[in-house]
Amino acid sequence: MRRSEKSWMEYDELTKPFLSPDSEESATSVAVELRDRMVRVEQQVLAQYTATAAYATLANQGVEQARAESRADLDRSQATIIGLLDRLRGEINNRLDGLDARPPVSGGALPSDIGGRLAAMEERMNGVLHALEGCVHENMALRQQIDELVQRQMQTDGWLVSNGGASELSLL
Repeated sequence: MRRSEKSWMEYDELTKPFLSPDSEESATSVAVELRDRMVRVEQQVLAQYTATAAYATLANQGVEQARAESRADLDRSQATIIGLLDRLRGEINNRLDGLDARPPVSGGALPSDIGGRLAAMEERMNGVLHALEGCVHENMALRQQIDELVQRQMQTDGWLVSNGGASELSLL
């Protein structure tokens, strides 16, 4: 029932007693029943609060576990990357050390004439060229392997259209 005015009760409702005078119920029995109902409501509210707190605790534990797992994944990834970088650094240093190794010159002294110095320089340049060519070939092979892996992965994930390749994809 809607009322257009702001009062909740009419004057007649305010003067009407809560218990009718001729009822068999006494104020004490009504109060006891109301108290029992209030106790049940309080128990339900406390149970709901306890359940909510338990769910919040479980959610917090789940968040902490997810954080720990992601941190462990990050640490493993960092360790792998650092290991690969160290390995690459070692391989590069080994190649550079191989280039620095000079061919033994007879007598153990550097050639004093210009022709000998020029020949030594040409040998070193040939060594550098061979090392660079080797690096270029290895990089090309690695690039081809990576392209094939990306192509295979994109095809299995359904990223490519039937008439296009990975190089034709672009972000708009």
